[in-house]
Amino acid sequence: MDLRQLQYLVAVAEEGSVRGAARRLYMAQPPLSQALLRLERELGVALFTRSSRGVVLTDAGRELVGRSREIISQVEDAKTAMQVRERDTGPDLRIGAVAGPLSAGELTRPILDAFRTQHPEITVKLRDTSFADQVDLVTSGVIDLALVRCPIEHDDVDVVPIAAEPRALFVPSTHELAAEQHLSVDDITDYPMLALDAPDSFASFWQLDPERGRSLVDQAIPPVSTVQGIQLALETAQVVVTGCAAMARLAPSPLIRAIELPDASPSIIGVAYRRGNTRPEIRAFLDTALAAAAENIALLPNASSV
Repeated sequence: MDLRQLQYLVAVAEEGSVRGAARRLYMAQPPLSQALLRLERELGVALFTRSSRGVVLTDAGRELVGRSREIISQVEDAKTAMQVRERDTGPDLRIGAVAGPLSAGELTRPILDAFRTQHPEITVKLRDTSFADQVDLVTSGVIDLALVRCPIEHDDVDVVPIAAEPRALFVPSTHELAAEQHLSVDDITDYPMLALDAPDSFASFWQLDPERGRSLVDQAIPPVSTVQGIQLALETAQVVVTGCAAMARLAPSPLIRAIELPDASPSIIGVAYRRGNTRPEIRAFLDTALAAAAENIALLPNASSV
């Protein structure tokens, strides 16, 4: 039994379903279900009663959830205490990640792991950012840099591209296009897109405005600024939007289909930082990100280094 299993257990208990917990944890359902089954086998007790409607904690499950919360809290307290203790021993680097691990897809962990290994003297402080605030957090100095999905266009921000990944069209599973395996941009010229609450250049790119020569969004649905917002909109309305192909793998939903868009311009993954910021830690991260992306590019299906 390890800490990760306990975190999985608590997530399922709080979300009320394996699906909801998988979405919260940015992982696929099968590995999560398998981890919970291994935990049950190891402990020799059933933690859940499973049915087509979801999962319900058994008495043993409820007891273990309570104990797990205490353990997780104690671990977090210990981490915080050590971070406070070592706060002044070296520099820190505040890194934003738009949509969390989707910021660089399967390259996110290798990049961060490589940087921590190569620069143990630098404390990495991660922050999840939304489509709407990713640029403002950099320009205001709240974060030092961010792993982003381009385009990011701002006079005070520089972006270093590190990889390119195909885009996909995301549609509700009940949509008339849901059975398609791949489409061209011309095939979807007249389909309104889900509007994004983001800087104009970013929103325009993902809404396919340049390829379609106009902006056509569904005015009945409020703009969204997070991956969770995209999923909720597509799960409850007949609207479509493009996204990075990694979203289908790292944030899957049985109510959403991903369709290949081979002629759409790719999604560029980059590192954004405030222009003129000459901190050596930023240069170090850029060098590491470029090298780690090139070395691990095979982890990101159909992607290429740039």
